Amino acid sequence: MAGKMKTRIWFVSLVCALALLLTSCDFLLMSNRDVEQTLAKYYGKEFVVIASERISSDDYTADVYRIKAYVVSPKDEPNTQFFAFNTVKGESFGVPGFANGLRDTYALDIFREAFETRAANTDVEYSFDYIYPVKSSSVYYSDLYVDIEPVSPENLEAVCEVLSLSFKDTLEKIPKVHESFIGVAIWIRYRENEWPEEKTCVIRMDPFYDFFWNEETSKYERGAMDTDAEAIYKYILDQAGEY
Repeated sequence: MAGKMKTRIWFVSLVCALALLLTSCDFLLMSNRDVEQTLAKYYGKEFVVIASERISSDDYTADVYRIKAYVVSPKDEPNTQFFAFNTVKGESFGVPGFANGLRDTYALDIFREAFETRAANTDVEYSFDYIYPVKSSSVYYSDLYVDIEPVSPENLEAVCEVLSLSFKDTLEKIPKVHESFIGVAIWIRYRENEWPEEKTCVIRMDPFYDFFWNEETSKYERGAMDTDAEAIYKYILDQAGEY
């Protein structure tokens, strides 16, 4: 009887310790070296983690259990700084902390600056929305939404030119961006002049891995993006035509 009681106490203690360990999720967080190696795989260049900090749980999005933020610089560009986020989220059989990933703002920052530069002195109206893993923060973000509105036949060519040049500027600085998830989504709110006022076609583009025109099948296919302005123009009109 005493042996069974000891076994039960040992088992309960083990379960409690395991639950506490998994709930804290700290043991899953990446080291500075892990972050540097992961980013090197993403972008094909060396990075240096300058500092790291925890983010308050009050600012997490609903599906995140732990976040650690790292301030990072490319090794050959010490004056350039961006954030990387190690997020622990998800659950398995009710136990949190089994999905562990790294997201960063390196490519997002480059694209955002390119877009702002190319959109300057044009009639392209837009806004940025910063989301995940922290609730709507323009500092701690790893997803960037670009909302372009209004878009009509009058300014569609300008919109496509701005997007095309922004994509190309980004790819010049980050050739491996096709192989890494950069978390940019473009929302284009397009309407024809003859449409009813309440009708707007909302088109989402996920650049760098969204679509390309396959000449053999005469279809858009997911996998690699055609950054040519004419291809983007055709894509938007095709999507609007199906609306």
